[in-house]
Amino acid sequence: MFSRELRLWSVVAVVIIAGCVTVPSNVVPVGKDTYQLSMTGVGFATQANTNVKALKTASDYCDKLGKHLVTQRNSESGVYGWSPRQSNLTFLCLDANDPDYTHGKIQTNSTVSN
Repeated sequence: MFSRELRLWSVVAVVIIAGCVTVPSNVVPVGKDTYQLSMTGVGFATQANTNVKALKTASDYCDKLGKHLVTQRNSESGVYGWSPRQSNLTFLCLDANDPDYTHGKIQTNSTVSN
């Protein structure tokens, strides 16, 4: 009896945790020092959670190159509880002495679509 209950609760825990999963794409070069990635949040993942994980993935990627993250634009899609949330992030990996890094080359046009 105890063993069966334990297995049932283990399955329930896995289902709950899986409901908050985010699935990243590979980082793709799209220009000089410019990259893009897509992060998809499934289940009960929030848009904010999906965005933060996309930024963390981008930051880790730039760190591996010995460079610094500068975001360019982020487009979001999906409706909580209805469709997966997606964050499409375009970013730069720049050296610390790069003028675009020191002067903040930032674009302010982000899009949100449902």
